[in-house]
Amino acid sequence: MKKFLVAVLCSILIGGLFAQQNSISLFSLPEAYVDVTLQSPAQLQQLAHQFSVDKARENNGAYQVRLWLGLRDYQSFLDLGINYSLAPRTARWGELSMATTYEQMASWNKYPTYSVYCAMMDTFQHRFPTLCRVDTILAATPNNHSLFACYVGSNLDGSEQRPQFFYTSTMHGDEQTGFVMMLRLIDYLLNNYTTDPQVQHIMDNVDLWICPVENPDGMYAASDNSMGGGSYWNPGSTRSNANGEDLNRNYPEAGQPAKNYEPEIQGMIDFASQHHFVMSANFHGGSELYNFPWDSWTTSQVSHADESWWWQMGRAFADTCHQYGNNGYFMDEDDGVTPGGDWYVIDGSRQDYMNYYQHCREVTIEISEDKSPSGSKLPQFWNSLKHSLLNYIEECLNGFNGAVTDSITGEPLEALVFVQNHDINYSEVYSHFPEGKYYRPIKAGSYNVTYSAEGYVPKTVQVTTTDGSAQLVDVQLVPEGYVPGGGEEAVGLHSSQQLLVYPDPVGNTMNVRADGQWQNAEALIYDAIGRQVMSFNLTGENTTVEVSKLAKGTYFVQLRNVVTGEAKTLTVVKK
Repeated sequence: MKKFLVAVLCSILIGGLFAQQNSISLFSLPEAYVDVTLQSPAQLQQLAHQFSVDKARENNGAYQVRLWLGLRDYQSFLDLGINYSLAPRTARWGELSMATTYEQMASWNKYPTYSVYCAMMDTFQHRFPTLCRVDTILAATPNNHSLFACYVGSNLDGSEQRPQFFYTSTMHGDEQTGFVMMLRLIDYLLNNYTTDPQVQHIMDNVDLWICPVENPDGMYAASDNSMGGGSYWNPGSTRSNANGEDLNRNYPEAGQPAKNYEPEIQGMIDFASQHHFVMSANFHGGSELYNFPWDSWTTSQVSHADESWWWQMGRAFADTCHQYGNNGYFMDEDDGVTPGGDWYVIDGSRQDYMNYYQHCREVTIEISEDKSPSGSKLPQFWNSLKHSLLNYIEECLNGFNGAVTDSITGEPLEALVFVQNHDINYSEVYSHFPEGKYYRPIKAGSYNVTYSAEGYVPKTVQVTTTDGSAQLVDVQLVPEGYVPGGGEEAVGLHSSQQLLVYPDPVGNTMNVRADGQWQNAEALIYDAIGRQVMSFNLTGENTTVEVSKLAKGTYFVQLRNVVTGEAKTLTVVKK
């Protein structure tokens, strides 16, 4: 996690405004929420780099900010001399009403004990053996709970390659609304497969996984039979995991070296790496809004390649909540939608990890102002969210998709699908085995899309998409050096517009093959976050460039014709 100098933050603490005034010692608490008042967005962003911001709202030019502090944060926070008030525990209803038997969950107005939760997951797969399977993400957390992912769909044997979608909730253990919503979604899908056309469409076309709780140690911090409630000194549920870590600040950071991760995080990393999720969402509480990438940067620093698509997806999700929810539901920030970093910047978030490292479109969705609402309110949350949850899954089918295969053998290929003059910061996607299929959600428009695979001649295709529908684009790539019928010349290597960067991935040297107008082009190499790292000139049909000093990762090679000004961008991976 990034840090900043205490002196920088202290510059915001003026006029003696921030003298500490509290009767309860922070050091007597296992964790704490504190409220502070700041005077500008810049102050908020500075503070967010050092501590976990729980929520932030502008009020008459000032910012009311709630911070979560773990034990290791107390001294550094107190050293700043900020005037703060100790916020109440998040479960305003005290200890939540718990279901101690499977049958007591029938009305969906209680929270399950840990044993009932496990029984529900087991019952789902036994009652619907052809539609459901429970996978284990992590067998045992530090406090001996398990992380489960429930597969829901008609493709249990994986015989079809479908787009994969992932819903998860409650990585903060005291944000429990999404936990029950995910359990109810599983139940609804399984019980309505034969009667609800939308449910059947989802289950017959999408491979869906649902993880109801990512942080069971925090959720059941006091006991496997209780949630919420508790006291400052003995909270029933905690934001952190058993090791006192905020899980949404400890995922791999964009472009940063790997480190040791919490067991829950490593389990999620391993699970995501075993799949090829097209889209995903993780559910939180404390606000009501759709928070899209990036968390690590404001939009003025680095905007996501698909920002217009994110706004569209967020508006659809929020507006559907407005349609079915109570008056005033899901209205935080910009009518329920915000870029994450523009709200407040955080490092190590799960959505940034999934987007940057897994090439997935993940979003963070805050679904309840009250993190632990009374059980009697849970049915209304379901009524408000159900249509948004179902509609959002179907979005992974839209945009353009298809299969990439060998033009000679018809065999599937693992290929890079790169949208020219659009993709950046790992927003590109890949085709995967066993069928070479890929899925690319994207805003309506016309795009030049380049398909490339190691040992094959890249191919660029113009693709036009419309919102709310899918465009099928199957692509066949020609092997490098292929001579049809033993004939004269390799197909595709010397067409008038041919450009080729190879091998891909590259090692210490990179080769650029060009013909015609491109043979004397200028070339710039950019890293994954858009920084120029090299430049060179092409020197003819074949140019070799030393790239040994470049770090591993994805790079973009922009070639510009010095006469016409025409530009082309190619992508390459440095191994």
